[in-house]
Amino acid sequence: MTAHIVWDWNGTLFDDIDISVAAASAACRTVGGGDITHEAYRRAFTRPVRSFYASLLERPFTDLQWKAIAECYHRTYRDLLDRARLREGVAEILDALAGTGVTHSLLSMGEHDEVVALLEREGLMSRFLVAEGMARQQRTESKQAVLARHLDAVRERHPAELSVDRVLLIGDTLDDNEAAVAVGASCVLLADGSYDPEKAAASAVPVAAGLSAAAELGLRAISARPGPV
Repeated sequence: MTAHIVWDWNGTLFDDIDISVAAASAACRTVGGGDITHEAYRRAFTRPVRSFYASLLERPFTDLQWKAIAECYHRTYRDLLDRARLREGVAEILDALAGTGVTHSLLSMGEHDEVVALLEREGLMSRFLVAEGMARQQRTESKQAVLARHLDAVRERHPAELSVDRVLLIGDTLDDNEAAVAVGASCVLLADGSYDPEKAAASAVPVAAGLSAAAELGLRAISARPGPV
């Protein structure tokens, strides 16, 4: 095995930043907040998501308000979903990497049924050994809590032994990097992801301009590690 890539979905393979910002703005308005900018969304994003909204609103809120925020966000996101698209060349990039022996899986913090429906709509499902989203009650968890379980599921279907030092996570948030570090995997973030660039730089997180560049950078780091390639 050359390597295994765990792909994030929202904001990584699936370019949904515009509708995510619109949905977050609508959610903030439900509790007396205002619209937010793309820049504010990207710099403030964190998990758990409740902390993200506390940062956007610059104040705490009640459990009842949190329920209203979450329901408004998901409702608005679904209403706008047809406006979001795959990043350019996703299928071709996945196929080219598979041709070199790289295997793929997908781990999304989005709702499982919605993610699977989108993958099937885009004809991508068969390219992943495992493709997972979250149950609704799990969506505000840290990705650290689910990545290890995801890799266990991948191992059950992988054609060869899966060593974590040959795993690369490609994502768009600092939570992706924290999850990868926690399990001993490599990580590369997209340069236009939802995170504060200064925090990423302080953490020495590898960043790349696009999907192909992210895969190349991450796989190069994996190949430099000791052990079989």
